[in-house]
Amino acid sequence: MKRKCAEAAFGMIREGMTIGLGGGETIRYLIEFIHMSDLRVQVVTPSTQTALLAARHEIEVVPTWLCPRVDVAFDGCNEIDPDLNCLKSLGAIHTQEKIIAAMADTFVILADETKLRQQLVFDHPLTIEVMKEAFSYVLGQLFEMGLHAAARQPQEKDGFVITDQGNIVIDVDFSNVADPIETNRQILGLCGVVDTSLFTGVVDKAIVATKDGVQVLEKPNRAK
Repeated sequence: MKRKCAEAAFGMIREGMTIGLGGGETIRYLIEFIHMSDLRVQVVTPSTQTALLAARHEIEVVPTWLCPRVDVAFDGCNEIDPDLNCLKSLGAIHTQEKIIAAMADTFVILADETKLRQQLVFDHPLTIEVMKEAFSYVLGQLFEMGLHAAARQPQEKDGFVITDQGNIVIDVDFSNVADPIETNRQILGLCGVVDTSLFTGVVDKAIVATKDGVQVLEKPNRAK
């Protein structure tokens, strides 16, 4: 199904475009389609693995900070609802992903039908990127809000997971939060919080691969 999803996404790409690519298996298939087509495009990506794979396939990779805009950006998710709210927690690169989404004329989520939920259930935690100086403050505020939160720890080293920007990653259990969008808004208002892994009002379109084909969900008229 992921290959089918990538093929549908490839149909949106045109010669000379600047495209944003996230990470994951579907994006790997999309890179293969681009390579086989001989389309000349530029890629911006927050993912080191995606950048290396694109370079190996002779696709030009441009640093995000040197790119003023993106024609179309593609990324995966942990889960997505019919209103195109989605959760993207595993890679701890959600801030960079949101930057590329904001730069893009069209931001597209690629998913298979197992990721589509009537409402987000938060099987994965909400991930927060926090400046180091604000770590204890933010953690205390989360506890006061009645949330279960902890700094993410890497499997192969001591200490915390640190983002490319030098910030700390905190995971928050959102599975029993009554109003996740409002609670997320409150978290974003805490001083020292850079961003969270909940994407609301960001996604323009979702391409969802099913056993019977491809379903396209759209949210029209998103203001940039």
